[in-house]
Amino acid sequence: MHRCHLLFLIALAIMAVPVATSQSFSLHDGDRVAFYGDSITAQRFYTRDVQDFVATRYPTLNIAFHNAGVPGDKVTGGYAGDAATRVKRDVKPWDPTVITVMLGMNDGDYMKPNPKVFADYQAGYVKLLSMLRDAAPKARIFLLENTPYDEVTHGTEFAGYMETTTQNALATPALGEREHLPVVDTFTPIMNLLRHAKAADPSYASLLVTDRIHPAEPSHWVIAATLLKAWNVDPVVTAVSMSAVNDNAPETKRTSVSALTRTGNAISWDQMDQALPLPFNFDNELMNFVLSVSDLWACDQETLRITDLQPGDYRLQIDAMKIGTFSAQQLAEGINLATMKTPMWQQARDYDGELAQRSTLEQADLLLTASTHVADRAEGSHILREGEAEFQQSARENLRLTAHHYQLTPIGSIATGGVTR
Repeated sequence: MHRCHLLFLIALAIMAVPVATSQSFSLHDGDRVAFYGDSITAQRFYTRDVQDFVATRYPTLNIAFHNAGVPGDKVTGGYAGDAATRVKRDVKPWDPTVITVMLGMNDGDYMKPNPKVFADYQAGYVKLLSMLRDAAPKARIFLLENTPYDEVTHGTEFAGYMETTTQNALATPALGEREHLPVVDTFTPIMNLLRHAKAADPSYASLLVTDRIHPAEPSHWVIAATLLKAWNVDPVVTAVSMSAVNDNAPETKRTSVSALTRTGNAISWDQMDQALPLPFNFDNELMNFVLSVSDLWACDQETLRITDLQPGDYRLQIDAMKIGTFSAQQLAEGINLATMKTPMWQQARDYDGELAQRSTLEQADLLLTASTHVADRAEGSHILREGEAEFQQSARENLRLTAHHYQLTPIGSIATGGVTR
C-alpha cells in the first residue's frame, strides 16, 4: 500500500493497541529542561517537537526549555569551546532540573570503529557527566542514544561509519548503568524508520537523512516521541464514546461533553478538551510519509466513537468546519481526529509557529555569545532573550483551550429518514 493512503487505516489500527499509562509523567510543573548535544540537537527540531508535545498534552504545566546544542560537538566540546566552557556557558546559567544528552555522532571521527577513538569517547563522556552534575546538582539527567549514520537508504561518504555510530549507541546503556542514569534508545527507532521507509518507498526514504547525518525535520518527530514515551506521556489527547440512541452519558477521557442533542439521525454536542493534538504538518509529503511508516499515531490518540447509528454516511463538522465524511461502521469502530485538520490541530500549529520564531532567536543568541567577540554582545544577548520570552508568552496564550461545537449530520437517504440499501 502507498504512503499517504495508509494514514487513516494505520490510525484506526493503532487505536486498538493498548499503551501502558500507569506511571505518571516524568516532567513536573516548574521544571527547566536543557537539551545538550551536537548539531542534531542544534537543528532545533526534536527539541521543539518535545516542547510541542509537552505543551499540547499538558497545557497547564509551566515548563521551560533551553537548547544547548552546538554543531560539530563531541563529548569533549568543539568549535564553540571545550566541554567545561560549554557546560559553564550553555547549561549552568539556566539552572536546569532536567538535562538530556545526545552525543556520539561526531565522536567516531568519521572512520570505521577504532578502539582508541572509542575509549576516548567513553572517558570523555564520563568527564562530561561529572561536569553536568557539578553545574546542575539537582538535575535529572537522561542519556539519549545517538542516531545512526545512514548507510541504509543511500550510498555512504564515510564507508563503515554506520557501524561506528551503532557501536557508540549500543555502548550508552552500559554507560548509563555505570553512571546510574536512565538511557533512552533513540537509535533503534530511527534505524527502524530508515528500514521501513526503504521497504515502502526508496525515493522518499533517501530524504529522511539526506546527508546521512542530520535527520530531516519530520524524522525528528520519531526522536521526540521516543523520549516522551520514556517520560510516560499519556498517549491520549481526548477520547469520547457515545451512543446515537440511548441516553447514557458519553464516556470521556481528558475532555467533557455538554449540550448533547439528538435530532432525528443528527447529533450535536459541545466539547471542552484538556489537551490538543500534535501539530504535524499535514501539508508536508515527507511528514505524511513518516507518519505512514512509523508508530507516531500510537501517542497521538484523539478518538471519537459513536455507536448505534443507522447504516450510511455521516458528515462531521467542528465549529462549522467540515472535517470529513465517515460511514456508520467507521464511527462505531472509532476515528482518530488527530489525523485530521481540525480547529484543535490548527491551534497546535499556531503554538508551534510561535516556538519556531523563539527558536530562531535562541539560535542567534548562541551564535552571538559563542562565535563573536563584539564588545556589547552581553547587551545583544539580553535583547535576544527578551525576544525569546515574548514569543514564548505569545505561544502560551495560544494554548488557551476553548470549547468546540460538534455536528454529526447524516447524508443521503438517512438524512430524510429513508432506508439505506
